[in-house]
Amino acid sequence: MKKLAFAVLATVLFFAACKKDEDKSTPAVTGGSFSFNDTTAIVNNGYLYKYGVNEGYSLAFADSVLTDTLKGKVSALSIDLDTLISGQTYTYLSDDSASYDKTKNFNDATVFYKYQWEDTNLDPASGRFFDGITSGTLTCTKNGDNYSITYTLVYPTGKVTGMYNGKLELRNQQ
Repeated sequence: MKKLAFAVLATVLFFAACKKDEDKSTPAVTGGSFSFNDTTAIVNNGYLYKYGVNEGYSLAFADSVLTDTLKGKVSALSIDLDTLISGQTYTYLSDDSASYDKTKNFNDATVFYKYQWEDTNLDPASGRFFDGITSGTLTCTKNGDNYSITYTLVYPTGKVTGMYNGKLELRNQQ
């Protein structure tokens, strides 16, 4: 009987120890960055802006938490698209184009590097700005609440590449 009790106790302790190891699992890495030339910005804050019903989305990644009261230098980027389908690779195409397909294309992207931000306004003379996208790709994969996003954005003044892994804070816009 003692042998049986010892075996049961050993089994319980083994499974309890395994459970404790499982509880100490490493959390998923969250964050991202974008680069141009020899410059890299760490953008660990991800946002998904949803505009009304069937009106599209903006992905935004920033080095600061974006609030109405934020003041200071900010590096951020935003990408506008109509749908967000897991596993899809989107290519840039103006939404004015006859061949624009909202399930395969995104329609704009803007990048700010170390811009002065105050009261939701950006000072255009304060940092590096990429606008007027000419080509690019965006790939998005969703697993549960986590997103894995990679992108390459080409502008007349340079190319920006980046990635983000983690949750996106949903912000509904009207």
